[in-house]
Amino acid sequence: MKYIIGLLIIAGLWACTKEDWPDNSRPEVNPFAVPADATGEEAELRRGFFDRTGMYLLFSDTLVAQEVNAVSAKKEKVYIKVHLEWNMVSTNQGIDSFICYPYKTLAEKKMLTEFVEREVLTSVPVLFYPYSIMLLDRLVYFQYNYYGGYEDPVEYSFYAGMQSTVITVSNLSAFTAGEKEKLKTNLVGNLISSNISVIPEADWADFYTYSDEYYKLSSQYVVPYPIEACGYLSTYADAGWGGPDFHTKEYDVKAYVEEIFKLSESEFRETYAEYPIIIDKMEEMVKVLRKHGVKVYE
Repeated sequence: MKYIIGLLIIAGLWACTKEDWPDNSRPEVNPFAVPADATGEEAELRRGFFDRTGMYLLFSDTLVAQEVNAVSAKKEKVYIKVHLEWNMVSTNQGIDSFICYPYKTLAEKKMLTEFVEREVLTSVPVLFYPYSIMLLDRLVYFQYNYYGGYEDPVEYSFYAGMQSTVITVSNLSAFTAGEKEKLKTNLVGNLISSNISVIPEADWADFYTYSDEYYKLSSQYVVPYPIEACGYLSTYADAGWGGPDFHTKEYDVKAYVEEIFKLSESEFRETYAEYPIIIDKMEEMVKVLRKHGVKVYE
């Protein structure tokens, strides 16, 4: 009897066509996008920003919060979050952590969104746009050390992660016109610097020639002093043990981009007047940036 029932079950399975199979698949959903059924001013603010810029807008590191049925038959809350730590150098990933402090009011979210879109992004070519932008009141990083505790927390005003670039500004409404202009300049420089790798390596050929012999050195600690005479800026040279290697091509480029946006052309020339090689590298850098649509020193 069991044999006959088994044959009937197998025959039934064979008789089923592909269309008869139960469909447990779900449409793939991008957690960075605003859910299709989401309503309200914040949802519309985020949708509009994406429609106009092509970037996802976030106000929290939590992308999705949903209830699921657990094995115990109880509902559990499951969170999908942005992994800001993915590009940290630390080997303690999973122990190190970021704490995000969102804005408490929609008005604050609107104000910074409008500032970033109208004042900042208009000066940043689309080539340098990140995948998503997260706007927060504060972002604090806690790094676990080898002694079983945490280092003093570090607070970021700008952080470029692999999945999202974070911009934090507290109380923008209290900023003066001059403070807003300075903030704009810093954010433009940071956005371009953090995505500078999109520029083809070949475009930096002339810039690299000035310090080429030092890139080949085995360590940053054997670069002759003063490093400015070798064409290097001190931006990353003071990071200390475990910090970025300032004498590499990557950090040489980043340092110049950041300094160019930090100083006006006259300030740059005056600050480094003693080192013609730095002035020459700045001029080469400006040529490359202008080639890719960045308006600088015009």
